[in-house]
Amino acid sequence: MSGKGSFENQYPDYDQNTTQTLLKSKDAISEAFQKKLNNFKTSKLQYLTTNLQKEIFHDGTVYTGSAGLSLYYLMTAIGNPDMCNDYLQRALQYINLDNLRGKRISFLCGDAGPLAIATIISYKLSRTCPENVPHYKELTRRLLDLESLCSVSPDEILYGKSGYLYSLLFVKKYINGKDIIPSSHIEKVTSAILASGKQFSAQTKSQSPLLWQWHDKVYLGAAHGMAGILYMLLQAAEYIKSNELRLFVKPSIDWLLSLRFSSGNFPSSLGSSSGDRLVQWCHGAPGLVPLCIAAYKIFKEEKYLKIALQCGEVVWERGLCTKGYSICHGVSGNTYAFLQLYQITKKPVHLYRACCFMEWCALERPGSQLHQPDRPASLFEGLLGRIYLAEDINKPMDALFPAFCL
Repeated sequence: MSGKGSFENQYPDYDQNTTQTLLKSKDAISEAFQKKLNNFKTSKLQYLTTNLQKEIFHDGTVYTGSAGLSLYYLMTAIGNPDMCNDYLQRALQYINLDNLRGKRISFLCGDAGPLAIATIISYKLSRTCPENVPHYKELTRRLLDLESLCSVSPDEILYGKSGYLYSLLFVKKYINGKDIIPSSHIEKVTSAILASGKQFSAQTKSQSPLLWQWHDKVYLGAAHGMAGILYMLLQAAEYIKSNELRLFVKPSIDWLLSLRFSSGNFPSSLGSSSGDRLVQWCHGAPGLVPLCIAAYKIFKEEKYLKIALQCGEVVWERGLCTKGYSICHGVSGNTYAFLQLYQITKKPVHLYRACCFMEWCALERPGSQLHQPDRPASLFEGLLGRIYLAEDINKPMDALFPAFCL
């Protein structure tokens, strides 16, 4: 092991003469590797929907429950127009709207996720949508009504307002040409997140103009902390005034990036006693990659791309997590950092590295997962995350970290 939290990476680094996982053009995975992944996907999906059927329905959320599988089928439908209707019908089997009580706001762990997914499915199926599925306009109304929870919700991705903001942006993206989500509604949510960040920053006299806490801690990573909230704000940049971006969002990003360890990794929270240990999407360098890339695109400063690439080096060196293969805190989630770097640079080294990590997840070598997932079927903790990644890596330029990237 290279440290407490990761195995030593024994994959040889990229060499254009010996790479077996990429095409000769280096812009896609090889046919042989694609065939292996398709076999992996088919067998694991069969196992998931039979042996782990009860586990799938642990709850109705995207994070640990059946809505995660619904999201998988929805995104597969979007990526495969010829099979679109079939996949959408499958997606409907895993959405349960009856248990939603309008009390939880986020995409991953709340009502907004199932509602957003069902809205898009209902819209895309149109006249062939089953009668027991509400019309997409009714589902949208229920999604918009969740805004009333903003004042009593935290700000982070998993449970809070940033997760709700993702839901709104997600529906707006995939229901094209319809002003189904009013811009004013998105602006109201971004304003609430910014106001909360300004207030806590002033209260604590922070050097960062924006600061948020969750469970009395200032978390810095993607799941509960600064990186995830700031990234979601950047994805909603067109709904934020330019001076707010310049005077509040950008300097807050710069402050966050100043907290890097000398290794290039990031603490999990402000004043954390755990040290430079975690390299996973929820805490550490992998979750900073999309933030830095978005900042590079919006603010046009090379330093952000440079830091994103340095984070990629941390992930390559220390990203084979002993916790296992999961999206949230495992190797599948770390793989997306390489796909994101490939998308922005077009350099095959990043796609090759993504393939190495994908292979690690698919081979399941004995001893390569020291902690069994609490929810073995789920998207963010279990097997479904690997299946989702295996689907995504087939089209690396289109791959999107689920429930996070747009």
